[in-house]
Parts: sequence; C-alpha cells; structure tokens
Amino acid sequence: MDVQELLIWWADKGATKGYRNQDLSAEDALRAPALRSSKAQVDWRVSRTLLQDVRQAVPLAAMSLSHSGGHAVCASAPQGWEVGADLERIRPRDVLRLAEWVCTPAEQEALAGLEGAAQQERFYLLWTLKEAFIKAAGLDFPADMASVGLAFDGKAQWRLRAPPGHWRACSWRLGEDWIASVAWRAPAGGVVRPQWRGGAACVLPTLAILGDWATTGQD
Repeated sequence: MDVQELLIWWADKGATKGYRNQDLSAEDALRAPALRSSKAQVDWRVSRTLLQDVRQAVPLAAMSLSHSGGHAVCASAPQGWEVGADLERIRPRDVLRLAEWVCTPAEQEALAGLEGAAQQERFYLLWTLKEAFIKAAGLDFPADMASVGLAFDGKAQWRLRAPPGHWRACSWRLGEDWIASVAWRAPAGGVVRPQWRGGAACVLPTLAILGDWATTGQD
C-alpha cells in the first residue's frame, strides 16, 4: 500500500532564536521592514523561521503557512497537491455574531445549541476549517467562507462541505489554547497519513483530533 506523507509543522516563540534576515525570500525581505508592532514582529519571526525549516527539510513540497499569537503551523505535501492550513488561538469572542458572517444557517444553529467552552471550540474548528479551504482551493476571503465547512447529514454525523473533487480535512486541538485545521486534495491512490512535527527549538503540544472528514465528489 502506497502511504503518502502530509507533514504538519508547529512552531512556538522558541523559533525566534533561529530567525535570520538573510534567510528570507526576496518577497519577504521587502515586506519585513513594514512590520511595526512587537506582536507582528514576533509572529513574523516565528512563522518565517518555521517556513525556512520546512523548506530545508522538504524543498520541493507544496506548503501552506499560518500564524497566530506568536505561534505558527506549516503544512507540507508532495508537489501537485492542493493544501491549506490555518491556526487560531482560542479566545473569548462573540462567536454567534461572527458566525452570521461566515457560517451557514445549519452551522449557526449547531453553535447556538452549545455553550461556553464547547461553543468556542466548535466555532474555532469551523473557522480554521473554512480558512484552510480558502487557502487550499484558492477561494475568496471572506466571500467564500460560508461555502465550505460542515453539514449535518441527518444521521447524527457531520459531513464535509468542500469544493468539487476528492477532498480530505482534519482538525486538531493543540494543548489548551490552539486549534488547527488542514485541508488537502491529493492525486488518486495511496493512503495519506498526516504527521505532526515540532520545529527547531519548539515543543509540540499535546494533540487531540477533533475531526477527520473526506468527500467522495467528482471533479
């Protein structure tokens, strides 16, 4: 059986120790001077150091990078794949109001039926899942956020709402504070096993999978 690797890399603020301006791409070197706030600078250093680590480990891979609150994830997959990743820090927000902007009525109803920490977790799962598809499929943000996500199938199960084709997505909780989702479409055949890795000088939090979905649609 052909097993294909989808690697998901994690970085925390420890990654800043390895940041070097000379390692930036030409595009990033032009963007770096525009960073003003200390928060933006930390996010930048963590995410760009992780990106360099991943490029050195798998130089020809398809990649998707996301950062939040001084932490970052980067999904790397074989060339020819479509892949998107998103990371969000869980923090109190008016999730029902935000859901009106990015969620379908069914998703909003599911959120309204939850309370407290469970409601926050479900919202961030949906948000990161939608963002991952925006990146993987080249959709528009925020216009297409409601077009992807999860749908209730009437049998106490949620199914994936994705663009046309054979898509798979997974969502995880990382430690107490983080949720990440990755969406991908791979060439037919083989088994895909997502694997997490910590970046240099970074500690990978405890992982708990929140969902694993696949479509059976045709292009």
